[in-house]
This record gives sequence, C-alpha cells and structure tokens, in this order.
Amino acid sequence: MRLTAAYARVSSDKQEKEQTIDSQLEALHRGAAERHLRLTEEFIFRDDGFSGARLDRPGLDRLRDAIAEGSCATVLVSAPDRLARHFAYQALLLEEFQRAGCEVIFLNHAFDASPEQQMLLQVQGVFAEYERALIRERTRRGRLFAARQGRVNWGGNPPYGYRCLRKTETTPAQLVVDDTEAAVVQRMFRWLVDEQLSSHAIQHRLIAHGVPPRAARQGWCQSLVIKILRNPLYKGAAWYNRTQRGEDARRPRLANGMKSLRPGNGRSRAARPQDDWIAVAVPAIVDAELWRMAQEQLDRNRERARRHNTKHDYLLRGLLVCGHCGRRLVGTWSAAGSGRYICSARYPRTAAWACDGRSLSASRVEQQVWDYIRPLLADPELLRRHYEDSRGDPAIDNREERERVRLERQIAAAERAVQRLIDAYQCGAIELAELQDRRRRSEEHTRLLCDRVEEIERQRRAREQEFRLVQGLESFCASIRDALVDPSFAVKQQILRLVIDRIVVDDTRILIQHVIPVEPVGLRPRHRVFKIVR
Repeated sequence: MRLTAAYARVSSDKQEKEQTIDSQLEALHRGAAERHLRLTEEFIFRDDGFSGARLDRPGLDRLRDAIAEGSCATVLVSAPDRLARHFAYQALLLEEFQRAGCEVIFLNHAFDASPEQQMLLQVQGVFAEYERALIRERTRRGRLFAARQGRVNWGGNPPYGYRCLRKTETTPAQLVVDDTEAAVVQRMFRWLVDEQLSSHAIQHRLIAHGVPPRAARQGWCQSLVIKILRNPLYKGAAWYNRTQRGEDARRPRLANGMKSLRPGNGRSRAARPQDDWIAVAVPAIVDAELWRMAQEQLDRNRERARRHNTKHDYLLRGLLVCGHCGRRLVGTWSAAGSGRYICSARYPRTAAWACDGRSLSASRVEQQVWDYIRPLLADPELLRRHYEDSRGDPAIDNREERERVRLERQIAAAERAVQRLIDAYQCGAIELAELQDRRRRSEEHTRLLCDRVEEIERQRRAREQEFRLVQGLESFCASIRDALVDPSFAVKQQILRLVIDRIVVDDTRILIQHVIPVEPVGLRPRHRVFKIVR
C-alpha cells in the first residue's frame, strides 16, 4: 500500500527555536486532512537547521529512499523553496519523484504537469534563489560594516580563554576575558617559553594537573595546544574577514573521476588578500613580546624535534647550520661505527642543489662545543666580558633618540601637508588627479619615516633587554652550576639548547650564537644574541 509523505525544513537553529517547522507540520497535517489523505508520523520527514542550498540533508535522503522504494504515492510540501532553494535542485528532485510515480503537492502553490504550471514553478524557484542571494549579500555587507565599527559576532563558542557577552540595547556583543581559562592560557605560554616544553609535553601537563578542557568529550590534544599557542588573538590582535570559502582540495572531485558527495558546498577556507582584513580590538591575555617568543620557541621545537630517529643520540641535534646553504646539519652513522654531522642537502651529490658544506665528526664537535660553553656558564664574569665586548658604542643611543624625535616631527608635518592638500582640493585650487598623485607620494614618504621609527624603537627595546640580561647573568649561572657537574646526556643537551641559538658551520670555523636567559628559573630565551667565533 502506497502512503502519503510530508516534508518540512527550516534553515537555521533560530528558526527551529521559533517553532517555524512546527507551523509547517501543522499546515501539512491540515492539507492532508483537506485532501482526505492519510499521513502517519512514520512518513513525516523533516530537516531542522539544514540549508536548502544543499542536497545532503538527512530527512530529504530518507524521503528520496522511500519514494525510490515505491512506498509513497504523494508528497506534501508547504512551498517549493522548502524542497530546495536552487532551481536546478528543484527540477532534479521533481523529475526524480515523477519518474518514480510520486505526485508532489505544494500547499501554497497549485501544481500539475501542465506546461504552464511547470513554467510557473520554475519561475518561482528562480525568484526564491534570487531572494536567497540578496539575503546572503545583505548579511555579508552588514557583518563587514559591523566589524569595521568594532562589533563582531563571535558565535556561541568563543576562543578558549574568553567568553562572549550578549549584545544589549546599549552595548554590542563583545569578547571578554574568562579569568579561569585565561590563567591556563598564560601558564601554557610560560611553560613553552620559560621551560621550553613541547606542545606534546604541555598537553600531558594539562591533563596531569587536572585542568578541565572546555569540551569534556574532546579533552586536551596536541593540535588544540598548538592552535592556542599560535593564535594571535591572545596578544590582542584579532582579524575579521581573513578567509573566504573555497573548494576543498582534499575532497574528490569530478576532475579525477570521482563524484562529489556534497555538490554546491565548498567547505574549505582560503586566505583573502591582507588588504581585506579588518582589525578588531580584543582584550589581550599575554603581552606581545611573550607571544613573539612563544612563536620562536615553537619554530625551534619543530626544528629540533626527535622525529623517529631513536637509534643514535646526537647532542647538537637541531643546533648546527650549514654556512654554505643555510640548511640544518643532520646526524648520520658511518659503517666504521662513528657519528658525523652532514648538511641535509649534501646528497645526492649529482643533484643541482647538492651542497658542498663540510661534515663534522660528531664526538669531536660535541666535545669542543661543550668544553667551550661550560667554562662560560661556570664563570659569570667571563660571560659578562664577552657581552661587554659585543656591545656597540653607547653614544649611538643618544644619536638614535635625536633621530627618532626628528622623524616624528617630519611625520606630523607630512600629515598636516596632506590635510592642506585636501583643503585645497575642496576649495577648487587643485584638480583631483593632482591631489591623488601628491597624496600618494606624501604617504609613501611617511611610510618610510614610520618604518625607520619602528626600527629605532625595536633597537631601543633590544638594549633594554640587554641591560636586564647583564643584571641576570650571575643568577642564571648560579641556578645551573650544580647541573654542570657530571651531567647526563639529556641534561647536557638541555643546557646547550638553553644557551645556544644555533651554530653556523663553514669551511674553516664554527660560529656559536648564544642565547642567554635572563632569569634563573624562568628561563627566557632570545633576549640577546652575541657571536663568538670558536
């Protein structure tokens, strides 16, 4: 016996909460009763919160299966756009239902197989698709306008460490710091920078400390830890409109002979040009300097990761750099039973990019580096003298400060000049083309001045860090003095990684670039790098 089926759909959770689908179901029951059709709950198919622009809907799939099996003679739908938004999808479904001998009844639209009704239905489908495009474009422009005003819809799941305050009649929705989660984020950054933990180690420490994740079913995982540590949002730098929808390269497409499972739904995201990004002010959880140091430590962790080579241990793994090509030196074990460091681009020798950098005996260079570093750490005064020798002329500080003041005056004068150009154009003294040309040249000159001011400011901050470094040399050396006495391989490697940024190897020498931490316990790398030739 073939029965009557009904189909209802709403596009969003909001419509679902407003019981829009209930009103559809009520109308479908009423329509079935008026037509003396028997409608059972088993043959009522619904999709709550699914867009009509896609065909992969659970309720629609079950309806299509039932019709294909011959179980349904009639399908009731409130309107054509409830069946599908796109005209092509409407035509596809209606043709499929008609081939199976199933009649489609739209409650608010009389429909039969006559050419006039077919045309009317298709025109209505076209207008439904046009209306959806208008809504989508208005929504997009409205969100961009709101973002430029500093109002961003953060959704119901803000980033870890924050919570979202709902908008009111007087204030927009805003992101605020969640003190409990923010403390966890700060600890994660400190573990990374001060203790140089890997993301995997941070994950296990969070679990060991019983720190609850936001989603209990997910738990802490390494990818989530990296996502948090890489996110510039935590230093107060948030951007809207950074990405756009694009084709998912990982999904099989018709190009390689495989059918797309989700037609019309590009789920991947592609980066937009940086000029399209919109800066949004958010409260910072960590300072910009700590975030920068965390990114450098993540990069170093990636370079120094053990990977899968556990057969032999190399003390300087990830520290040696080829002076010819800039690539890392890797450890290799010879047939004679001795280890060597070679450039990762050394082989194959016939390749155009093969490097001629020298190889080093592992045991010899490791002993040389340790014998050189250990006395420096044992004698803070010797380390201080090396630092003083690497410092520049103190008179440079005063010259750069005077230059910064002069540049800031020039920048202010350039801004006033641009305003005078705008005033002259408004008065009709100059043409638009002349205004645009002179304004462009003035802005380019101003940008160069600003770049120089930023460079001077970076150098000033570096000198302040150098001063703190000198003050903390003795405390740091005292904190690791006991570890220098008969250290194990792991302790020795950890000490070298604390104080060495990298070792550049060329044909005749090795160049050790030191990274001296500032604090005795909170070891903070990369505050000052000075080079000593060995």
